[in-house]
Amino acid sequence: MGRQPIIDETDRKILKALLKDARCNFAEIAKACGVSTTAIAQRYKKLCSNGTIIGTTLITSLKKQYSLSIDLKTQNSNEETIINAIKKLPGTLHCFRVIGRHSIHAAIRVDKLEQAHQLINTIRKQPGVTDLEITTNLDDNFLFPENLLRTTT
Repeated sequence: MGRQPIIDETDRKILKALLKDARCNFAEIAKACGVSTTAIAQRYKKLCSNGTIIGTTLITSLKKQYSLSIDLKTQNSNEETIINAIKKLPGTLHCFRVIGRHSIHAAIRVDKLEQAHQLINTIRKQPGVTDLEITTNLDDNFLFPENLLRTTT
């Protein structure tokens, strides 16, 4: 195990300011510590290089969303009509024909699982839908950064 870095009072003030607001201006921290902005920048680099600061985190107020995976069995003559209807539903990410047990696959994003029930009923009412299977992930890992700002089409 590595040696614990030595943290003085100025380092503590820097860490406290950055823990409160990771985007805090170095000039503000310098003023509060009674040192130059350059000194704060150098200390920040030291705190990063010695492993005291290992990263920053962005916290958002974005709500968790669920990505529903929907697989449909259909009568072949209605596939295009069903696909077009699903593509018009709010939150639809994609919808296309597939080969295998099912005829159509769709992915739809919802804010609440209650919305999934409404979508299922809407899709089941489409003429030509003979069976529908739906799955979603109930864990919190849908909030990966790469998923947060993805737009629906």
